[in-house]
Amino acid sequence: MRTRLDMETELLARLQVANNSTMFPSARLTQLIKDAYIWATTKWIWTDLVNGKHTSTVANNEYYDYPEDFRSNTIMRLTVDNVSYDRKNFEDYLAFKERNPSDQYKMFASYGRYYFIHPTPTANGVNNITVWGALKADSLTNATDITIFTDNKEEGNEALVRKALSVALVRIDKNLSTAEETAANEILQKLNFDELAATQRDQRIQHPKFLVPDFYAGRYKTSYGNFNFEDVL
Repeated sequence: MRTRLDMETELLARLQVANNSTMFPSARLTQLIKDAYIWATTKWIWTDLVNGKHTSTVANNEYYDYPEDFRSNTIMRLTVDNVSYDRKNFEDYLAFKERNPSDQYKMFASYGRYYFIHPTPTANGVNNITVWGALKADSLTNATDITIFTDNKEEGNEALVRKALSVALVRIDKNLSTAEETAANEILQKLNFDELAATQRDQRIQHPKFLVPDFYAGRYKTSYGNFNFEDVL
């Protein structure tokens, strides 16, 4: 199964109904596949949907709109003037600023359809912010459209059909509906796990495989745990 039409044809066969049946007309099959694709591409982050966007700093502006085609809360990397900023939980971001009002630690956080940058930029820039996040998947408008799974993870298309089937059967056979959704979840979880495992096998440049802090080095700034980056013994 490569295209939306292929998946609709397979879904029809598994439902064991005739073409354009009154219960499952072609428009209903199309919507079931489209909805399954939205479900699959928003429940996990897939590398095929991760992309970078540029925008510009605005003097004294701490927060910025998410790129229109990014999913909310998915920005995973941000640079300003080619300097990387650390990603933080929004509550931790606010707490750090409150406790350390003059600290220039470079960090960012997402909240809904906004992302926040610290320290606040002091000058207008020109495409000097780069953000990497997860794009919203295509809507499969055409019958010949393919999914992100088609060319390298075709089991993902099988999961879409099974998810669509589970929705179609929810009022007809609850047990079978549940079984199909469980199977769809398991397929996609494995594919997503395999993506993460492949990424984790790539050792970062100039980073040790194990991070071992020196507990006897005296006073120093630390980023271990959530200790506000204060001096510790």
